[in-house]
Amino acid sequence: MHPITVVLTEVYSDWEIAPLCGAGRAFYGAEFRFVSPKGGALKSAAGLPIAETGRFEAPDEGVVVICGGPAFEADDGLDIGQKLRQSRESGCVIAGICGGTIALARAGMLDNVSRTSNGPDYLGNYVKAYSGTGRCVDEPRAVRDKDIITAPAPASFAREVLVAAGLDPQKAEELENMLGAEHSK
Repeated sequence: MHPITVVLTEVYSDWEIAPLCGAGRAFYGAEFRFVSPKGGALKSAAGLPIAETGRFEAPDEGVVVICGGPAFEADDGLDIGQKLRQSRESGCVIAGICGGTIALARAGMLDNVSRTSNGPDYLGNYVKAYSGTGRCVDEPRAVRDKDIITAPAPASFAREVLVAAGLDPQKAEELENMLGAEHSK
């Protein structure tokens, strides 16, 4: 499988990547790199401390995952667009979940692809230059369009990211079914 670079920010939404990272590594041997825009220590929304993250640099391969959190919703929200565009140009799949989709919209990556997020108007509230509102697929499951993955929730997001990294789609489907089983009754 290709490496998965996970971009975290201060007070990142830890539950959004827990199924991907926990099950991806434990069950499928996925390789994760945890980075942040400036590198250094972070705390998750739950207060879980991370002693060190690498500084986000555009990888040459794999999948780049942008975890959600309030850092992207701020008026002076983080702009990592250049590194996201470089990653995409190198052949990486770019994935954003929840507030992480704001970073993709700021980078201009969601204007011409089908995508989902936290509702049809969510991205327009934070990114004035965003012009892809008509391409929104308003559903709770991950959406993949070419080399872009977006999602508001973690189970289908984990499946799509792991498949993009090279996991057999059937195994990834089993993971999603396991993660979503409690919601099916």
